[in-house]
Amino acid sequence: MARADCKVKVRKVFYLLLTSYIFAYGLQGFGDGLTTMKSPLCLLFFFFAASLGTSSCFASDASGSASSTWQEAPVATQAAAATQSASGPMDTPSGKATIPISPPPASTVADISFSVKTTIPGPLRSFLRMAGISQKASNDEVLPLLAQEVDKRGYVEGKPTEFLILLKRYMQQARELVVLAGPQAVIHASNCEEARPLLTILGYRVRQGCGPDATVQTEDAGRAFLTIDSGFPLVELEETLRGGKPFTLPYPSSPVPVLFTPNEWTGSDAQDVADALLRDAALARLYSALGQMDAETAASLRQAPGLRRLVRFSNVLNFYGSHIYIRSGRVAVPGGASAEPAWKDLVGAGPESPADFVGRLIAKDEGWLAAYYDALSRVSQSQQAYFTEPGRLKRFYEALRGQQIVPSPAKPVFRPDPGFSLLVTRLQLDANGQPHIPGDMESWKAIFRHNGGSKRSREWARRASHWNDPEQLVEGLVALSRDFAKDGPLQIYLMLGEIDRGRSADQRLTPQTVRLLADKFSRYGDQYITFAEFHGLDNTSIAKFITAAETLDRIPLATVRANAIGIFQANLGLWQILARQGQISDANLNDSWQHTIGTFTGINSSALLFDAGRSSLKELLRSVTGSPEVSQNEIITLLSGPTQTEAASQQVQQELATRIRTVLDAQRLVSLDTLFTLGDGLSEMSKGKAIGDTLIPLAGELREFPRKEANTSTRFPIPATPRCKPAPI
Repeated sequence: MARADCKVKVRKVFYLLLTSYIFAYGLQGFGDGLTTMKSPLCLLFFFFAASLGTSSCFASDASGSASSTWQEAPVATQAAAATQSASGPMDTPSGKATIPISPPPASTVADISFSVKTTIPGPLRSFLRMAGISQKASNDEVLPLLAQEVDKRGYVEGKPTEFLILLKRYMQQARELVVLAGPQAVIHASNCEEARPLLTILGYRVRQGCGPDATVQTEDAGRAFLTIDSGFPLVELEETLRGGKPFTLPYPSSPVPVLFTPNEWTGSDAQDVADALLRDAALARLYSALGQMDAETAASLRQAPGLRRLVRFSNVLNFYGSHIYIRSGRVAVPGGASAEPAWKDLVGAGPESPADFVGRLIAKDEGWLAAYYDALSRVSQSQQAYFTEPGRLKRFYEALRGQQIVPSPAKPVFRPDPGFSLLVTRLQLDANGQPHIPGDMESWKAIFRHNGGSKRSREWARRASHWNDPEQLVEGLVALSRDFAKDGPLQIYLMLGEIDRGRSADQRLTPQTVRLLADKFSRYGDQYITFAEFHGLDNTSIAKFITAAETLDRIPLATVRANAIGIFQANLGLWQILARQGQISDANLNDSWQHTIGTFTGINSSALLFDAGRSSLKELLRSVTGSPEVSQNEIITLLSGPTQTEAASQQVQQELATRIRTVLDAQRLVSLDTLFTLGDGLSEMSKGKAIGDTLIPLAGELREFPRKEANTSTRFPIPATPRCKPAPI
């Protein structure tokens, strides 16, 4: 994991550790016979969380970890992250994952050396500052990046934003400075009188005359703001006014390459391309769209249908045009030559006529056909072959479009239908080229029937009762991608598909497990990514997780329930780290998992939860080391990675363990050994043993941090803990 990600983890750990002491201060009454012990279990939980938070920075693969509630990353993100290394035999008919393939661009527009250029007034560095463009951008990239900025930040509901207004004003101020610089392109002022015209343009005036104490004062706030924001060297100019050396500043205009010719964008020689892009959002979008295309495609579209016609659909082309490829006067469509007749029928023009084909593609159905084409252009050849089969291409598009083509997929800032792109990318095909369905069709009929929140989903729920083959299910999922509800059938399918990906036939999800996971998806779906990462967890282990989670959710006391969920997830987080690092063997995955979660039953008090959390940890450590009794230092060593044989690897592992200890020590956390010793001592005292005096020093460690930090006798309040809710997807 990158250092920046690790720092984020550590900051989260600090928060957890601080919170642990808020709860831990509930431990009181040691001087009165040790009769009250409210919250050591919270320290246990937060030690687990701290170990999880820090060690995941050092795990060899950080694609999944437990969260502090029943929440994790959105499933769409999970599906992409969890499967980067999870490609299995169902990815393609050949059993091997393939990289999405599109016709390779010959060269991008930015790679071409243009002889035609336009000028930007003033130094390029100042313009880039004002336009929000990186100083590392090459000259060829300036206008395409400017067009993108205008498209994204220049207008809101058709009205220019403050960003665009300031940029236009800067351009005007820069032109005035260019005129002042003259043919030599140098601004010169050797005394106060010579500086007055310059100060007027900059929005300043001399205060109390020139001389050793001369200063400038704002006269025009708008111009003065542009002066400072663009990086004009005002301090050096003030030195000249005080009698210093003459002020000299090179101020040339900056030539930058332009796509095609300036006249094609401006309509005349009197106007600069940059001004035209700033004034016309549609033109800026078109420039941005063509700037993302390869040179051959952009040149072909320039000839026909031409810029004037394309600008009408610039928003669609900007969103979905980057994967349109024209080669030797022919559009290279997804699916290749065999799919050309199907595309001709769907678009209304053949790929052999690029101008007509592209014009109809971007104009049809408010951009939905272009969005469909773009998504299919990005997937692997096997996926393209499936979706572009003549019987499917039009059928699936009609499902996506539906009866309503508004809102347009090209109107928002971000693409409105990520579900369809995820579906066509992650749909698993078996050896026969047919879609893989987790469970069976009856399960998915039930899932569709139970998810009828919108008009579209109710319509497809009715259709589902007549389904008898997987393609009908895929058609329904394509249709529901327009809704993409956070716990709808498409989200469920994407997650369960990732769980099934790479599993052998005897390990795949059974229909019963599919229905169970679907029924509980809205509550526990964010946790399912664990099953996608560890394919060795079988149906029984999955079902026991759901049972344990439901048991914890039924704990009546809110504080105990929240602590129970936290300890449960922390222990499973430790399990993930150790399994990911290979310290839990594949053969032992299910036994270790089931024993780790099996202790969380019958919990209705803090004391029982403390015992359950400790027993769970013992079972986990037994599966790794063979012994349930392991010290805190030994746990940290386990979290730092498996045993290493080479000296260099051992040094790295020791450094990782040191970093974990540093987090714990910096917060003066009570050790896990102390907590367990206190727990054992209290158990002995309940049996009549007089060992209270030996426990008082250990109990003092729990009270030390609040007293020192707060410097008050007032106890930290214990905040009310609401029932945990699933994260939005």
